[in-house]
Amino acid sequence: MPRALTLTGNAQILRNTPTVINSAYQASSSYDQKTVYLEDRVRFVVHSPDEMHHSLDSVAHMLAQSEEYRMRFKEAFGDEHALTADHIASALASYMRSLRSFNSRFDEYMRGDKTKMSAQEQRGFNLFAGKAKCATCHFIPLFNGTVPPTFQETEAEVIGVPKEAKWKQAEIDPDIGKMTINGIELNKYMFKTPTLRNIELTAPYMHNGVYKTLDEVMRFYNMGGGKGIGIDLANQTLPADTLGLTQAEIQDIIAFMKTLTDTTGLTQRPRSLPRFSDDVLSSRIAVGKY
Repeated sequence: MPRALTLTGNAQILRNTPTVINSAYQASSSYDQKTVYLEDRVRFVVHSPDEMHHSLDSVAHMLAQSEEYRMRFKEAFGDEHALTADHIASALASYMRSLRSFNSRFDEYMRGDKTKMSAQEQRGFNLFAGKAKCATCHFIPLFNGTVPPTFQETEAEVIGVPKEAKWKQAEIDPDIGKMTINGIELNKYMFKTPTLRNIELTAPYMHNGVYKTLDEVMRFYNMGGGKGIGIDLANQTLPADTLGLTQAEIQDIIAFMKTLTDTTGLTQRPRSLPRFSDDVLSSRIAVGKY
């Protein structure tokens, strides 16, 4: 979906849902960098009127009715009264931090198996890190905005994402991004640089889901971002000149980006599940218990 739906079905308020894979490796957990720690993101989403519109305290009260959950929280946190809102946020954040993805064909190639990338994909990597300038924002090896070598800061950029996929006289998307948080004019339309790992699987693209394909994304960057498609944007941080990429070079870069796909260990069921029958679980979901 281009944007996540609110509880009332409004698709114009929320943003495109980013992957949580490798979410541990960034210094902010939201597009506008409102939240830093994943625990804060859990609290924000659960309590947001537009998203879950719930309460972690209420969740704790419901889970406390389960002897198994009380036992699990006691084992995890070493306290008889461990089933609290803070510990639920901690458990959810810990789970998200476990979703690591570093076994793509690119990773295997870099670890020495030169059979894992074709000649086209190797050309694409050289273009990605060179002529196309992708790596000046999507830093290797994480391919997000977390800056090496200390990996302490996650960058945000103003690239001029349009409201619609138009290539002339485009209009800027009205979401002002980071400026919502700090009120700084230079941060208007600024968003965190997301990861490109598993980019093949996470369409549509941009914070508003405006582009459906990687070809469209590459066309946008090749034209110079928002300014290149006719948006008057004084604070654009992306260079506005064309990259001069040929169609063949664009296809090489897309081929390379697909080598970043890795779902190893991410599609397995948990080792154990709460001991509810399907009927009981379904009924609890239907009445909003989960």
